[in-house]
Amino acid sequence: MGDGGAAVWLDPHMAAKRPKPQETSEISAAERLAAILDGISDVYYAIDREGRFTLFNRAAEAFFGAKREQLLGRSFWEVFPQGRGTEFGRLIERATVQRKSGRMTAPSALRPGRTVELRVAPIGDEGVGVAIDDVTERTEAERALRRSRERLDLAVGAHAIGIFDWDVPSGVAVWSPEMEDIFGLARGTFEGHTDHFRRRVMPEDLAQIQAETEAAHAAGRDLMKYEFRIIRDDGAIRWIEGAARFVFDKDGSLQRVVGTNIDIHERKVAEEHQRLLLNELNHRVKNTLAIVQAIAWQSLRAGMVPASVRESFEGRLAALSAAHDVLTQQNWEAAEIGRIIAMSMAPHHAGDGRVTMEGPRVDLPPKSAVALSLAVHELATNAVKYGALSTPQGRIDVRWSADAGWLRLTWREDGGPPVLYPARRGFGARLLEQGLADELRGVVRLEFRPAGLVCEVEAQLDEGA
Repeated sequence: MGDGGAAVWLDPHMAAKRPKPQETSEISAAERLAAILDGISDVYYAIDREGRFTLFNRAAEAFFGAKREQLLGRSFWEVFPQGRGTEFGRLIERATVQRKSGRMTAPSALRPGRTVELRVAPIGDEGVGVAIDDVTERTEAERALRRSRERLDLAVGAHAIGIFDWDVPSGVAVWSPEMEDIFGLARGTFEGHTDHFRRRVMPEDLAQIQAETEAAHAAGRDLMKYEFRIIRDDGAIRWIEGAARFVFDKDGSLQRVVGTNIDIHERKVAEEHQRLLLNELNHRVKNTLAIVQAIAWQSLRAGMVPASVRESFEGRLAALSAAHDVLTQQNWEAAEIGRIIAMSMAPHHAGDGRVTMEGPRVDLPPKSAVALSLAVHELATNAVKYGALSTPQGRIDVRWSADAGWLRLTWREDGGPPVLYPARRGFGARLLEQGLADELRGVVRLEFRPAGLVCEVEAQLDEGA
């Protein structure tokens, strides 16, 4: 019975006949006690050794919905017969007979949805006092905290996340069981000091961690991420990824480091294997391009076709190879547009400031990167032969922007020979206006302005491009 016994008792005889101030000091003390208990917010009542209510404060009146005059002098078990045989009833009996205190927390029988804590204690030899405190909010907070901890424990266990807490001044370190698993230790056997962590880290990686930690501390950063290798006690070497939060004292000194570690060895091995495969693929592609170049050179040898045709073909192969190099360096996931443009332009100008490039970092998917590399090569080749780079005064300005999944790039030439609108489109123009537009799933516009060629490109940036 949740609330069935929670009250404090007034001696019914004491309440019935209001003692006057001139009566004994003992009665005055009882009155002062009653006044004090009326002023507290906790529910409080008392019963004597015969089980009769002797005290019932105002909070108890509000809680039980009964006036003290209705209860004082009556038997507690008569008022609350449902309390017999319950845990609360046993607390009352033990406090009355054995003079032992006790407490319990239970759902309230009087107020559905509320939880109360009941405290029962003997009052000298006279009876028993009961206090009731509504602990609903505290109980719910504790329950939520337990659920949160359970979720954290489940997540940590599911993902094998090791947690550590390092007290910097003492060097004492606490590891979670998952942390010991990562380091190949039996659970509960970590020695408990950060020195035992350090000796298990590869020396060169430990030096790097310490340098990065000092740099972060000096910069006022309180969060650091890192990768390092450990040597387990059985000699196995494993890659670890970690994150650490620094806790500083008021004077700025480092007091604690709390963080997590996970084993990423399989991932690192897979990345290395992938890197080897990509390098091998790039090597074979270059060999294939070299073979194609040799075949073309034999097929287009002097006397059969103009030298300009051979040079154009070889230049396009070189642009394709350069794009492959950039993609290989980024694991064929993407290529940064600035690098693609710079590498495609490099063979065509001396880096004398006549070519300017400006725009945000944009990562192009592989297909778009290769297409753009060939396009920039065509534009640069044309500029060297006929456009801005064919005269000392000529300049090229390349600008791009990215917004809402679209790339917008403008190639603008100035200062070269006057441009005449071509009578027919050459291969380069067709490659730009048709081939590039198809590859980028966008639009390519060429404007042959008298002051210089302008090429505008609008292309989608999604993976399907």
